[in-house]
Amino acid sequence: MVNESGKDQKILVNGINLNYVDWGGQGKNVLLLHGLQDTARNWDHIAQELSKNYHVFALDARGHGDSDWSPGNYQFAKYVDDVRAVLEELDLKDTVLIGHSAGGKYAFSHVANDSSRVSGLVIIDMDPDAVNPGSGNMFVRYREEGDEWPDLKSVVERLRSRESKTNEDILNHLAEIMTNPLPNGGRVWKRDRQIVLEYERPGAWHVLPRIEVNTLIIRGSESPLLRVDVAQKMSETIPNCKLVEIPDGGHWCLDENPKEVINQLNNFINGLS
Repeated sequence: MVNESGKDQKILVNGINLNYVDWGGQGKNVLLLHGLQDTARNWDHIAQELSKNYHVFALDARGHGDSDWSPGNYQFAKYVDDVRAVLEELDLKDTVLIGHSAGGKYAFSHVANDSSRVSGLVIIDMDPDAVNPGSGNMFVRYREEGDEWPDLKSVVERLRSRESKTNEDILNHLAEIMTNPLPNGGRVWKRDRQIVLEYERPGAWHVLPRIEVNTLIIRGSESPLLRVDVAQKMSETIPNCKLVEIPDGGHWCLDENPKEVINQLNNFINGLS
């Protein structure tokens, strides 16, 4: 079973209350940033392992999870600035910033602007392109499907359709933490639908050479979003960067092959000075 320990906390930054999960732990600080429509608790199975060696925090981005909704304020720059504000408000230093999908882009964009509190960067399955056919297909689905599901089992099957190799324990956990119960027994996504409508995907190749910290790019070997050629070009453009592929995993490789993702994260963090 996925461990749901970790303490939920609130922090006021940029005029809104953001929720984060503090997993405790000793050593380097680690801040985890989830992808679009996901939550801080999507990291639970990763965070509980990392907290054995580091002090781990996982953030609910604005409009997601238990953070405030702020319709009209879901622009890319606001998410990036939230990362800066959280690092400053929590006074996190010597921090390893780890972001999956959209969270990865917020992470590397922040580090390109300001690496003063960051000692390492991990980008999990995210590209710097403004247009991506793989994510474009995802957005068509996001916009066409409703927010409500008849029961938890339906949510599990929806999640299985995006990450077919994830085990049942993790799928069931994700279905629970990514939705809220409805009076009729149904479930509703735990996020503001407006984030999908306002989501921005600016091109970001120009910021990659400005990343001054050691960087790890993790690509799911079966990912349709971060193509092999793009990942290789990213690793060549970012100074001090390493690229690894996670076997038996796609875009959500952190769920499909968590053991290998955790192994790669530990190796990277332990190698930082």
